[in-house]
Amino acid sequence: MVISSFLTIPILLVASGVAQVTDSMDVTLPGIRGQIKATVQVERSEVPQNRTLTYTVRISWHGDLERYAIGKFDIPPLSNLEIVGNSSSNWVGEVNGVKQAVKNYEFTLRPQSLGMAYIDGVLIEYEDVSEGERHTLVTSRLEVKVVAPIRETNFGGWVLMGSTLLLLVLLAGSGMLFVKRKRAKEAKCEALAAQAVPIESTYLSELKEKVKLTNQNTDAFATLSRILRRYLSEKYTIPALGTTTAEICQELHKMAVDEKIVSSTDEVLDTCDVAKFSGGQTERGTLERIYTLVEEILNQNKRVKIADAEKNDR
Repeated sequence: MVISSFLTIPILLVASGVAQVTDSMDVTLPGIRGQIKATVQVERSEVPQNRTLTYTVRISWHGDLERYAIGKFDIPPLSNLEIVGNSSSNWVGEVNGVKQAVKNYEFTLRPQSLGMAYIDGVLIEYEDVSEGERHTLVTSRLEVKVVAPIRETNFGGWVLMGSTLLLLVLLAGSGMLFVKRKRAKEAKCEALAAQAVPIESTYLSELKEKVKLTNQNTDAFATLSRILRRYLSEKYTIPALGTTTAEICQELHKMAVDEKIVSSTDEVLDTCDVAKFSGGQTERGTLERIYTLVEEILNQNKRVKIADAEKNDR
């Protein structure tokens, strides 16, 4: 590929020259007296059909920067390519004490089909202000091979999918944590509610429901004995279900339980045992007394528990 300079004054034609295309697709031609040059290049010699490439036109000169005035130039004819964007920039400075000026024009090109693509030469007009002459530089034609498209890696889709999955995991974790905390709170509330209601209330309700004072028989005494033994076992954590009356009272004495409760317990359990072995042959009114003693035991402990709870609330 070559680039040529066409000047309007014959004596200056000897200043024009030709340069070969380099691996970087860079074409350079010194202009008049070696002070101005034009360079065209594409960033690569092959481009996938679904990618773009940048075509750059660079005009530079050094020395007296006011000497040259660069005119506008037309977009070169394109084959199998289309322009999808463009930009320009200027730079003025010094290199090794010599003033330099550079104008860059960049065009973003997109291939249209597989095969060869071409960018024709650019006609660049400039004026030598000091001599009042106008000149033209012509760059060579560049070629680019359009190859098969690159398979798109849907990175954005993967990121979106990963973000969505992470969000779902976080939401699920938050939901599970919320449910766990809610259940723990409900369990705590239930425990507090259970503590707030004395167990004596539960046994009093069972006593009224299961023991009928009109039934003067062995079953009524047995039911009273079971209710009291279960209550003592739960209240004082003693093995009241499978031990004798004497052993139960001994355990209650060790725990410094109120003597009235111990005495009532002894009478209730002894009377129930006698009724059991006598076949229910007890004096009239015995069931009512035993029932009343159990009821008093429960009510006495209930009053103590309520009083303790009120004291703690203060």
